[in-house]
Amino acid sequence: MVLRHANSRFAFLIGAVILLCTPASAQSDKATAVIKDMITALGGKAFLEVREIQSSGKIFGFKNDMMSGSDVFVDYVKFPDKRRTEYGTYRIKPTEIINGETGWNIELPKIEPKTPAEAKSLQAGFQTGFQYVARFILNRPGLVVQHVGTELISFKSNDVIEFRDSGNLLRLFVDQQSHLPTKIEVRRAGETFVREEQFANWHDFQGIKTPLFIIRFKDGDREREIRFDNVSYNPGMADSLFAPPAAR
Repeated sequence: MVLRHANSRFAFLIGAVILLCTPASAQSDKATAVIKDMITALGGKAFLEVREIQSSGKIFGFKNDMMSGSDVFVDYVKFPDKRRTEYGTYRIKPTEIINGETGWNIELPKIEPKTPAEAKSLQAGFQTGFQYVARFILNRPGLVVQHVGTELISFKSNDVIEFRDSGNLLRLFVDQQSHLPTKIEVRRAGETFVREEQFANWHDFQGIKTPLFIIRFKDGDREREIRFDNVSYNPGMADSLFAPPAAR
């Protein structure tokens, strides 16, 4: 089900007002409890120990809220900083790779390195996405998390958790009944707009709850929808998978 998209800037402002009216210790204790329940619902130890994700499905691009294109994909993730995405159905597929501070666009025989700015932006997106945040940021020592209220999304009450990391402001919405995340909002360091990921159609893969439908927004505008048909955790990936052919 597509969630009704709210004004993200207004939501961030309302959260700031709530913070001024609620004791910080109570906010933090409730936020910690919500996060603990969420991790348990996602699979607990099995979820936290994921270091590789392989997935496939179909991606749909949008412009002015109208679909602008679609393609099939296979995606490989190796935490903390590697990702490879292959598009299309041909034997030799157009591929995008990020590996730390480097990256490439590959459409053989052409191999085009990404600029430092492009690689940095992609890595920032990778490390503010829910899969990374839930495993590597929420349990970071010294992280201050606050419960800033509740919000009704698709007729379901959600706890709203807010925290900062490396200059990024993040807000997580967690369904009070299922304890699964409904969406995450991120305002990256140096940016004035909010990016958002919404999650739906949860299924169990290897004991880990997995959303098979994700919608991504930028500054309130829908950019893409991702529909997964298969997800595999920790399948075993060589580092060479995240290098261009000539470097293998």
